[in-house]
Amino acid sequence: MKMGPACRLAVCVHLILAPLAAHCQVVAVPEQINLEMQRRGEALVERLREGQPTRVVIFGDSISDGWGTDGTHVFHRMFVDCLRYRFPGCDLEHIVVATPGQTTGEALGIARSRVIDRDPHLIVVQFGGNDKGFGRSLADFRRDFDELLAWLSEVTHALVIACLPPIAEVMGENTWSSTARDVATRQGVPWADFHRAIGAGPHDFRSSFPYESHPGSFTHVIMAKALLGAFDHATGAEPPFTCTLSRGSTVSAEDTCGIRAEIVSTADQTTTWEARIEFGRQRTVFTGSLPQGGRTIIEGRFQVPGDLPAGHAFSTPVHLLVRGDGYGSFDTAWLVMAPAVSALLPRMGTAEVTEAAERAPEGDPPVPETTTRPQWRHVGANALVLGRHLWRGEADLSARFRVTRQPERLRFEIHVTDDDVTVADLMDPSRGDSVELYLDLRDRRHQGQPVYSPDVLALQVIPPAAHGGRARWRSMHELPRDLRGISVLAAQSEDGYRVRVELPLRAIEARRGAGWDGLGFDLGINDADDGGTRKSQMMWSGTAENYIDPAFLAGVYPSELPPGATRRTLQ
Repeated sequence: MKMGPACRLAVCVHLILAPLAAHCQVVAVPEQINLEMQRRGEALVERLREGQPTRVVIFGDSISDGWGTDGTHVFHRMFVDCLRYRFPGCDLEHIVVATPGQTTGEALGIARSRVIDRDPHLIVVQFGGNDKGFGRSLADFRRDFDELLAWLSEVTHALVIACLPPIAEVMGENTWSSTARDVATRQGVPWADFHRAIGAGPHDFRSSFPYESHPGSFTHVIMAKALLGAFDHATGAEPPFTCTLSRGSTVSAEDTCGIRAEIVSTADQTTTWEARIEFGRQRTVFTGSLPQGGRTIIEGRFQVPGDLPAGHAFSTPVHLLVRGDGYGSFDTAWLVMAPAVSALLPRMGTAEVTEAAERAPEGDPPVPETTTRPQWRHVGANALVLGRHLWRGEADLSARFRVTRQPERLRFEIHVTDDDVTVADLMDPSRGDSVELYLDLRDRRHQGQPVYSPDVLALQVIPPAAHGGRARWRSMHELPRDLRGISVLAAQSEDGYRVRVELPLRAIEARRGAGWDGLGFDLGINDADDGGTRKSQMMWSGTAENYIDPAFLAGVYPSELPPGATRRTLQ
């Protein structure tokens, strides 16, 4: 999508919230490396400073290959980009040797032809997850990882950095990553502990990589910073400052967006710096100096795209790069723009109240007359995220919904049009006809963070098998205690089925306060015709990956919104 004119400096009014400290921490670098690796690190820095041809080889598995990412924001690509900014005259060749599914033992078989023969100056080694995943013994992994690091160190002149494997489904310390750490330490090789770094940063509370997914680009930022920290340790750099983009969520109808970042001095003397913020293809440069322990804020305003693509959320990367006094650092986030809706008290006349009472699910009382009218939203062809080639039109699958704020409840009403209602299995509602409701109840600073916490809800509702039947529903993870009183009703209709979900406002206010605003929200509809498995899926704002990544949810607000307002979240 074509961007607007070049950015200009301005006082920001959007997305200027407290930084998340975990995004700028460097976690767990080795206490010592051998003298030979220190010498190689110093020589590598000199090559980069002098602009001599320098080859960096990334040697790893599917994580290094970028599975689960957007293909651009992979940990080693962000690391190399930071090196290129830090050493503007460098001549750096970035070589990726990444084989999905490869174990450490298999890596030994290709190390000579794919890595050593390229005469690298820096080798980043990333293996271990597949050794555990394919059932290899810990002893075999220790032996092969030790041999691999020793061989690469002995037959090349490269600085070797070992990336300690993030272990899926294991949140805390584990024998696999600790074994890798012991091996790297014994070999005197610097290491970046990906497992600890992910655990110390924002991560999915359900597991490291839920549903056996690969880490996304958001998590690769954390790994890239851990790798940069290991590089700095190996080369003897003492970082004079840290830098962090301010994250958070807001709603706006303006055609520009403010981006803010903080630079903090960690040096014992005044430090000069240069910084660059990139928003899509727009960029602006800042310069300044910081006294010992000082901090400064840089602010910019950038043009944002005018229209949401087909009404869906979309994202634009935001890069922060800072350099000075022989050092460089970075931060990366994504600005997601998504639809925004108002949750208002509905205004209904007597006839409308009567009609609503007749058409509503059993037990739904009429709504009293008030002063405003909430808008019904349509979910149709533009919302298809799966099975577009199998979709047969609006009668096959479509929906309309509205959100209303009752005196004590937040109500979601969904009318689904479906010409063949197939009752799903409660063990996996997504395989049959069902409604998925996603809600992000976190505070404003954490809204849109692309990892789940207990306060991000993923509800699945199955329509009843017959008229008068009861709705069945489940949460994809255990609900917090104060949200177990969620009310769910459903009923069949002439052209499909209807669903109503209500959340107690006291649970929202307990998290956000009485003046809450800006909850993440999305609606998904699954369709499985002819009694089979799911044929198609619609997601009003987000993607088919909502159950893993809640970054692309729309927003719901308890007030009137200006025309064209969108939810804007930087995470």
